[in-house]
Amino acid sequence: MESEDSDSETDTDKLIRLSEKVYSWSPDKEELSIVITYDNQRVGYLNAVIMDVGSLKSGGFRDDKLECQDKEIEEELLTFYKSLSADLETRVVFYITDFFLEKQYRSMGIGGDILNLLPEWLNSHFPEVNDLYLFPYPLEKSNGKVECVKNVDEKKLLEMRTKLIRFYLSHGLKKTRTQFLYRTIRPVA
Repeated sequence: MESEDSDSETDTDKLIRLSEKVYSWSPDKEELSIVITYDNQRVGYLNAVIMDVGSLKSGGFRDDKLECQDKEIEEELLTFYKSLSADLETRVVFYITDFFLEKQYRSMGIGGDILNLLPEWLNSHFPEVNDLYLFPYPLEKSNGKVECVKNVDEKKLLEMRTKLIRFYLSHGLKKTRTQFLYRTIRPVA
């Protein structure tokens, strides 16, 4: 199911605005895209999936409950769920599949501001969310298309991932026993 009625906006002192569109919905998950604007310019986006992990666990997990429009995202969610489901004490997670800022807007504090803004924004727009998760992997734009960085040597990719992990950790995310990072948004009651 697609929805266009879920547009919303949030402003900060740096004129950052987040506007979301839910483009797929089921009882166990919602896929959404969040446009990031800064000073009235589109500067990036977040793609995310809101998953009801509690429902998946209690209802007997089936792969088809995490079917996504993008098969790569579906595989990422399955890996996430299977690697952490035994440890997840939460009910609903906000899983970031892509967090991208255009190059000219990096190193300006916008990414950190967004990560600091997300808990309040999620509480306002998706109050059912307990935790935020992501797999830190660098994204770059090539020929107008944003993709995971692939065409670099392993040492360079490790450097990029290490820098990205440090960035996320410095903005409130924590390590799990796997390579996924998380941040509590609202503790489970």
